[in-house]
Amino acid sequence: MNIIDIKKNNRNRIYFYIRDNDLVTRQDIAYDLQLSLPTITQNLDYLLDHGLISSNQKIISKTGGRNPMAYSCVSDAKVAIGLDITQNHIKTIVVDLKGEVIKYVYKRESYRRSDDYLRTLGKEVENIINSAQLDPEKILGVGIAVPGIIDHEKGYVIQGRVIDNEGMTCEEFSKYIPYQTKLIHDSYAAGYSEIWMTPDIHNIYYFNLCNSVGGCVLINDEVYTGDGLYSGEVGHLNLIPNGETCYCGQRGCFDAYCNAEVLSKHTDGNLDMFFQKLEEKDDALQKVWDEYLENLATAITDIRMLFGCTVIIGGYVGTYIKEYLEVLREKVDAKSPFGDLSLSSDYLIPCKNKIESVATGAALFFVEDFFNNI
Repeated sequence: MNIIDIKKNNRNRIYFYIRDNDLVTRQDIAYDLQLSLPTITQNLDYLLDHGLISSNQKIISKTGGRNPMAYSCVSDAKVAIGLDITQNHIKTIVVDLKGEVIKYVYKRESYRRSDDYLRTLGKEVENIINSAQLDPEKILGVGIAVPGIIDHEKGYVIQGRVIDNEGMTCEEFSKYIPYQTKLIHDSYAAGYSEIWMTPDIHNIYYFNLCNSVGGCVLINDEVYTGDGLYSGEVGHLNLIPNGETCYCGQRGCFDAYCNAEVLSKHTDGNLDMFFQKLEEKDDALQKVWDEYLENLATAITDIRMLFGCTVIIGGYVGTYIKEYLEVLREKVDAKSPFGDLSLSSDYLIPCKNKIESVATGAALFFVEDFFNNI
């Protein structure tokens, strides 16, 4: 590392130490990070000047001497906005530098490939900024998450069969959004939000079980897209040869057997009602659920054989999976050639983000970029 890299690394370490420990002194930083007081002072001054930390509190001295100054993170010094666009709704969220939700707005709106719809996206961003009373100068950017295979570098949808967005660019989606934007695969955004919330886990496979099925692979906290940009598209694993027809045109895809509508269609499109009736011991729905879990277990087994990493069950179904995780784990273990010895018992976990993982993850990409450039 050169001198510039070392200085930047020290600043990052100090900032994250303060952010993760809430209230700290110079002595705390020096002891735990093994940095010199001049280095600490220089970086604290920088962070104070940029409004990223505050020093308006003191901690009572344990030795009876002068009370030392304490530093804390200003979590809303910057914020980011995330949009989750699906066939039937727009979800908008604001997160701060700790990844905590400041404001969340849901709007039922059918997707249309039209200028009017793009204008609606701009209005939703404007509305959440006004309702949260955000200072526009604090906004890092707007992450726009959509279904489809995305070229994140070039910022356009390579393939968009779930909604009619094939070929659309980030510039089009952000036509009426006057902030920096990113176009992000919805499953990648959801998976990223999960790994953000589980700092002790760095390699995961994330199942996004919504009205269509997606997924993503994260290695060392980074999304792995693969050379063809469709890594993790578990929805199109061939689960049952010559089985049910998938929206992609193929037969037997995992999506056709484990999207959320496979369950909700039995309760007039209401997924919450499905699980309520399941708790009430509805025999017909129990049969549907058992078959669903069996198919899900097959896909999880395949993923484990490929990556051997923690598997997170997310999406609409993931918000209900916790109560059924032990049954699902038993089904997975029964299918594994290594039984339950190949990984620890906590290899399979439910999603933590149950508010809005896609929009949150889309926003967090901007937060991460900001951290990398402090």
